[in-house]
Amino acid sequence: MNLVPLKRMPTQLFRSATLEIDTDFTAEDPLAFDYLGQQVGNWLFRGFTTRTSRAQYYCVVLYGLHLAEVAIQQYGYPGDDKTRSLLFERWERFWALATLESRGGTLERGDPDGMRGVRGAQAAWIGGDRALRLDYPLISRQVELGGMGAYLSSLREYGLVFKGTLRVTPLAKPFVDFFWTSKTKSSGNRYERYALKALDLERRTIPRAVSGLSLKRVGDRSRLTAVKKRPDQQERLWSILFAQAKDGSTLPISQQLVSADNDGEVVIEQILRGILRNKWGEVDSTVEQRVRAAIAFGKLSTHLLSCFDRAYGYVDSHGWIADFRHVASAAFPESESATTRNLCNAVQKASGCRKFGELKFHGPQFLSLVSKLMDAGPAEALEYLLAFHVAVQRTRRGSGAWFRREKTKLVMQVVGYGGFRKEQHFPSFKLNVVRRLLADLGRLNDD
Repeated sequence: MNLVPLKRMPTQLFRSATLEIDTDFTAEDPLAFDYLGQQVGNWLFRGFTTRTSRAQYYCVVLYGLHLAEVAIQQYGYPGDDKTRSLLFERWERFWALATLESRGGTLERGDPDGMRGVRGAQAAWIGGDRALRLDYPLISRQVELGGMGAYLSSLREYGLVFKGTLRVTPLAKPFVDFFWTSKTKSSGNRYERYALKALDLERRTIPRAVSGLSLKRVGDRSRLTAVKKRPDQQERLWSILFAQAKDGSTLPISQQLVSADNDGEVVIEQILRGILRNKWGEVDSTVEQRVRAAIAFGKLSTHLLSCFDRAYGYVDSHGWIADFRHVASAAFPESESATTRNLCNAVQKASGCRKFGELKFHGPQFLSLVSKLMDAGPAEALEYLLAFHVAVQRTRRGSGAWFRREKTKLVMQVVGYGGFRKEQHFPSFKLNVVRRLLADLGRLNDD
């Protein structure tokens, strides 16, 4: 293809077609570093995900799965997982309404009681004494995006839900028995009877009070901040999620987070560096290896994403087509060549980074990129980085590369990426998730 200069400005403008709704394309993650950073977070905290940030949600999901089992027996429903999912969704919608009732229908953005699907619940909740609908849409794809979808893999990892099922294990019994109260199991029976009415699939509404028990009271006892007034549940959650964690790093790193918080240190990179310096006590070789890998990857991924952003920004500012070598000079200036080399060297020296080679997606290609960048000039470095970007895009069910090379030119194919205008930050590696859990459990200050 040859580029031909236009004799006049075009009279029509066109935009590229939007991507299909089901693609895995993530506009802000052109190099899959968000995905790779999540894998590093898994090495540090195997039992948690980026969505398991609230302690009470563990109890809510466990109790909902238990309640589904009770409802199957009481109402004679089929004992299959499809039915359990349907019943859990009913429980989650009931619980969301109870939370809103507890808070008078008001939950602002960022509120500590804000649940998954809060906007759907707010649309269904109305003030007054009238019964509330149970068949409202809480959240699109509630099974995947609601509480069960967010916490199920973690609950299975910790042995609280049987793997491959939606049934709680005996380990979950204390969380279920004392979900409503720290007293005796029987003292929560009237709450359970109320909640079971919501799982009656013949019902379309739920009254605001049953046998003298109000929906507000249900919300007071079960909303996300309720665990902060329940030292017994806090201790149970701490014990199983942290003290008994078997990955070798969740407990020691969490203890370091508590000490760092006491020192007023909240910056992720500085916390990790402090751990390596034994600032808050010694750690074993397993923790040191994983933390060192996290720092090395974090520094390099932030740097390379900034290089990609500079390339994108240069092409964007030159009418979506620019000289390849000029783009390369903008992305990988000679003044930063030593920085790139040193950051790549740190990844190669960190033994924990070898685990990237074991990943099914992106990891082996990332290590190959690191090796190639060690001695690359600006043009070569950009070629290698864009080749890695193309490899990433190929795994995303047909999503195409954002650039194409035309002889000496680089042409933009995907417009609308806004990440190049923002400063890239060091990854969190789930430390912020764990900090939020620790705050819920009263282990550190609640921000």
